[in-house]
Amino acid sequence: MVQGSGIGPVLFLVYIDDLAKLLERNGFTVKLFVPFVVDVKVYLEVVENADVTRLQGALNLVAIWASLNICE
Repeated sequence: MVQGSGIGPVLFLVYIDDLAKLLERNGFTVKLFVPFVVDVKVYLEVVENADVTRLQGALNLVAIWASLNICE
C-alpha cells in the first residue's frame, strides 16, 4: 500500500530550496534527498583548519535557516 502523496516530496523540495541556494552561494556542495527520509547533506573536503571553520559556518547557516523556517 502506498503512503503519502506523490506531490509531497516535490513540495518539500520547493520549501527548502532557499536553504540549498543559501549554502551553494557560500561555496558548499549540497544534496537533498526526499523519497523516503528527508535528508540534507552539506560537505566539503577538509584539508586545513580553515576548512573546519568553513564547515562550522555551513552548520550555523543550517541552524539559522531552521530556526527561521521550521515551526515547533
